[in-house]
Amino acid sequence: MGRPGWLVRGIGALLVMVLLGACGSSAGTAATQSAAAATASAAATATAAAAGTPQQGGSVVYALGPQDINWYFPLRPSAYNTVVDSYAASLMYEPLFYVNSSGQIDYSRGVASKIAWNSDGTVYTVDLKPNFHWSDGTPVTASDVLFTWNLIKIASAKTATAPWPYAGAGSGGVPNYIKDVAVVSPTEFTVTLTQPVNQQWFEYDGLSKFIPLPSKAWDKYPSDPAQELAYITQHGTDVSFYNVVDGPFKMQSAVDKQAWTFVPNTAYDLHKPYLDKLVLAYETSDTAEVGDLRTGAVQVGYLPSTDYAIRDQLTADTFYKTNSYGYCRLYLNFTNPQIGPLLQQLPVRQAMQMGVDQAGIISKVYSGQAVPGVGPVPVDPPTFLDPKLISNPPYTFDVAAGKALLEKNGFTMQNGVMTDAKGQKLEFTMQYVSGNSATQTNMQLIQSDWAQEGIKIDLQPLQFADMIAMHVASDADKWQMQGGVCWVWGASVPTGENLFKTGGAYNFYKFSDPALDKLIDATVAPQPSAQAQQDAMYAYDDAVGKDLPQIWMPHPYGFGEVAKNVHGVMSTVNNFSGTISPEYWWVSR
Repeated sequence: MGRPGWLVRGIGALLVMVLLGACGSSAGTAATQSAAAATASAAATATAAAAGTPQQGGSVVYALGPQDINWYFPLRPSAYNTVVDSYAASLMYEPLFYVNSSGQIDYSRGVASKIAWNSDGTVYTVDLKPNFHWSDGTPVTASDVLFTWNLIKIASAKTATAPWPYAGAGSGGVPNYIKDVAVVSPTEFTVTLTQPVNQQWFEYDGLSKFIPLPSKAWDKYPSDPAQELAYITQHGTDVSFYNVVDGPFKMQSAVDKQAWTFVPNTAYDLHKPYLDKLVLAYETSDTAEVGDLRTGAVQVGYLPSTDYAIRDQLTADTFYKTNSYGYCRLYLNFTNPQIGPLLQQLPVRQAMQMGVDQAGIISKVYSGQAVPGVGPVPVDPPTFLDPKLISNPPYTFDVAAGKALLEKNGFTMQNGVMTDAKGQKLEFTMQYVSGNSATQTNMQLIQSDWAQEGIKIDLQPLQFADMIAMHVASDADKWQMQGGVCWVWGASVPTGENLFKTGGAYNFYKFSDPALDKLIDATVAPQPSAQAQQDAMYAYDDAVGKDLPQIWMPHPYGFGEVAKNVHGVMSTVNNFSGTISPEYWWVSR
């Protein structure tokens, strides 16, 4: 999240363009999904054939950047809900379903074989593949999904013991919209909701969270979910605990701030990995990562935005560009006792946004390889974004206008800092992710431009994990603003119910606007037509962009580097959902 990242396999909330389609049974989409899956599969096969016949064996080192993996369990607390924290679980545990690059469910991958719903959108029936197994030979069953649901319920409670609550609580209708989860047979379960919703939104944003977990191996306290959660939490980063998996890899070893090593799960029921070993490598900085690309210590890595000009110098690698579906922002802490009351004033946030030179950042920092931020709904591709926000954004760079706005709202310049009638100064500490040169440059540019408006910030670089760890209620007074973080939507509809709605699980900064809450509710409610659904999304787009629960920043494209003897990486990158699939990678020798 400190840089554009890939999500591994089907993880997190997932995006789907078909939200704007008609509501009804999913049965009618099966043929389209199968055709899309077949096309994608044929393309991947053709690409592999061009590179040669895949070979077994070999190892690949994948660079994480200066970010630590702090959590292996598939359900993640907010403090560990980062791209890198998702890596371990997504390699070891198969998602319920996989969304391909066309935005369709590919049932040839994932545990589910079919999903259907009733006309009201209140009951969802999921069939599981009957021949899918855990690595110990036991079948993956609906009871494993029920085990997951019971953990989600207890982990989603606001009173859940730290590091919980669950980061996914509040999105996709989970858990508040769910009335019941029932096992029908070993290969079938149903989910009943308390109210009708847009069916495809719930399918992609809600059902995607029901990742089967090995209940026979882990369910030690079946009559006490709270004790069960406590037991599992103790093993969040215990490698030996994750010895029963159903994904393509097993974790072999982990060394904090060094490397996490995975080997194939030989019992995997889908496409078995070609590699003998996959290593996720911690890098101390972007500079160190580029050095490892040059020496060949890293085979699959990234090129920092500030190093775009040297892409042709890495002659042993193949360069390519990716587009993770997300947005970047500056966090504002509305509950900080010192500066919270100032940030709650819209004119202050407006002046801050007007003091962000997005065009300058895109040109100077990202070599033109980025899109401007106008809100949390991605600009590129503009699937859900109101088109007028691209041509007519709500705020443009204008420090003179920002300064005038503050003066109009009771602030006066005193010793270079805007101060209100109570003597409160617009003087803040901005924490940002260390080790990332683009982020550091961005913060320095903002510091300079905001100073012209009378907004003073002191910059404080921190390790990514240390910064994100402050996102708990007990640490509200330890941070004021944070930068260098981006949100990857995966393949979820960017409705923002857990990010910006009052009480949302990931709304740790405690933003609240009742009017925006109503607009968020409308984006996930059933609408009479596709146009009405789109209009609801556009109304939310417009409002959240202007409301500024966060300060919007440019979203850069990602630059990938792959050693020329490593194949299958680029052909399986999924820019739509932001996923990669290391089980398809192979090394030619």
